Amino acid sequence: MLRGRVYKSLFGGLVISFCSISFAVSAKAAEPKFVSNAGCKCHMSKGCYEGEEYKERLHSNTWEKRLKGTADEDNPECLKCHATAVGAKIKKKFGDKKYLPNVQCEACHGAGEEYEKVKKNYLGKGKDAFKELLKKDPLLARKAQYDAGLIVAGINGTATVKEQCLQCHWESADAKDKCPKTDKVMDYKEYFKKDDHRDEDDIDLVIKKLSDADKKKWADILPKDDMLYLPYKKKH
Repeated sequence: MLRGRVYKSLFGGLVISFCSISFAVSAKAAEPKFVSNAGCKCHMSKGCYEGEEYKERLHSNTWEKRLKGTADEDNPECLKCHATAVGAKIKKKFGDKKYLPNVQCEACHGAGEEYEKVKKNYLGKGKDAFKELLKKDPLLARKAQYDAGLIVAGINGTATVKEQCLQCHWESADAKDKCPKTDKVMDYKEYFKKDDHRDEDDIDLVIKKLSDADKKKWADILPKDDMLYLPYKKKH
């Protein structure tokens, strides 16, 4: 009788453990992959304001300028702020890379595999379906991207823009987690102005005209961080 209970207990424990392992593996397999800036080709194309602004900033080549060819080239402590997708799933076309160099778009906006699919084949309706949705219902189009995993600090992310910046920057020389290899500190407001790559698109124009009722309806995709209400920079 006791032996039977022991067997049942052991068997039950094994089943639970096996299920836990299976769930963990399934969850890992379900994680979206990082696609690199190549997956953001529209935003990175010549003449696109967001891409042009990004290319002018150190984020676009911080691994190449700071780590490449140094003893810290593959140092995890350095990579977490000078590279993207460290320890995460990356699309197979990148081979066995353990990270993507530089602070790429997905470093702040999350793995892009799923929201890239939205643009390429929205609801399985083909490559033009999202463009059509964008014209017909721009707010629903933006929500579809957020629902697919796009992260924007200050809107649907868990952090404000400043909190996101402070994950890799510091406002004081004696900050607890400051990189020991630099004395550079961040003036957040000035940094934001310098690295502000927002551009006013058709969706933003629609948002400006929303009624109070519609603002409540679309609250999940509207800015909640005051910094995101600063006037847009003039495009050059």
